[in-house]
Amino acid sequence: MRFVRIIVIVLVSVAAVLILYSCLRSRVAPPGSTDLPLNLQTIIPSTWAVVPNQYKLCDFDGDSENEYLIIYSYDPASAPSALPVTPVPPAVPVVGRSLIGGVIYDTQVNRVSQSPGAQSPYRPAFLIPYKLLPDMYGGKGQGYLGQNSVTVNLLPGAVNNAPCQAKEITIFGTSYDAPPTNLSIFRWAGDPVGYIAAYFQGDTRLQAYGPNGSTQPTAYVVDVYTYNTLNQRSLLCSVQHYRRGYDPQNPTVMPPGLEFVEVKDDYTIDFCYGPPKDPAYPDGVVMALLRGQNPDAPSPSGASYFMPNTTVPPELQALKNPQRNPVRTLSVSAPGSLGLYPPQGTQSIWTPTNGTPSPTPQVWWTSSNTAPVDTEIVVNGQVRQARWTLVSIANEQATSDTHWRITQVELR
Repeated sequence: MRFVRIIVIVLVSVAAVLILYSCLRSRVAPPGSTDLPLNLQTIIPSTWAVVPNQYKLCDFDGDSENEYLIIYSYDPASAPSALPVTPVPPAVPVVGRSLIGGVIYDTQVNRVSQSPGAQSPYRPAFLIPYKLLPDMYGGKGQGYLGQNSVTVNLLPGAVNNAPCQAKEITIFGTSYDAPPTNLSIFRWAGDPVGYIAAYFQGDTRLQAYGPNGSTQPTAYVVDVYTYNTLNQRSLLCSVQHYRRGYDPQNPTVMPPGLEFVEVKDDYTIDFCYGPPKDPAYPDGVVMALLRGQNPDAPSPSGASYFMPNTTVPPELQALKNPQRNPVRTLSVSAPGSLGLYPPQGTQSIWTPTNGTPSPTPQVWWTSSNTAPVDTEIVVNGQVRQARWTLVSIANEQATSDTHWRITQVELR
């Protein structure tokens, strides 16, 4: 009987300890941080919401001891405190949207010797937070890691089951169901500085490449292209190229710093998500031509954006080739007003002679209106102005859309 009482007391004691631990854990652990060490859970700011499954344990500063990388969301959007004065309609807040940040906690010991009156002869250890982003020090006040999600790459990371070491931290961030729009690269620069950063953002998207054009997540970044939307009806973006120097003969050797320089001679205009086959607007057709795109085979003009017998300047003859390199474009503009074609304002009819013959040849009506498009392009290393004149064509089939085709090209 005594033995049974002892067993019951032991079981009750164990249950009480487990309940107490569970209560304490639920009180101190921020949302999504249940996999974090207890010493981190107690010091993470209450305004952070730790992102699950993004906790990284690695040696980030080369001291042969692991540090803790934590990804968290902050600054969540909330409802406005007061409605605007009528008749302005109230703004509809997107409640719950937030930004994503990162921090590295480093365990360090007190290097100051203990005072004679100290009760313990051991040096105390403590956690020092080194913010990645957001941060206002060391040239890192640019922004945030992402909005919707982030992907963290540690370079080189854990190789061949060896302890994790990360000379660089590469973080790609997205903005709500979109391609990556943010790229942040961090490297340890010593206790006084912490982590230095290289930061890139494209409001539409960005692309990053490693040595020799590599897209592997284990490759360090040397080329970054940012796409930022222009105020333009064909969804065009300005594209800027940033490059970090490295040794092509030794691509496995990581560059010593994070110095990226803009390659200004690579600036161009392009479609934000790639050229469509047959754009709806005349300026889109010109840009698709300049970016090396061809229309679909059912196109009335075949695999060409040019009308038959269109004269093209000798410097631009290559644009008539189906396989051609993109032309660097610096500007594009299209007036909203339309001209007349031909000058008398009459419509013309033509039947395509190229393409696949059909039992019932399609007859296309050429509009009496034309659309001028002006561009600045780089031809043979020189900036030239080109005026493109386009005409709209359509047939009598209800399922056929209007197409814009180039009927004249002037190079200045």
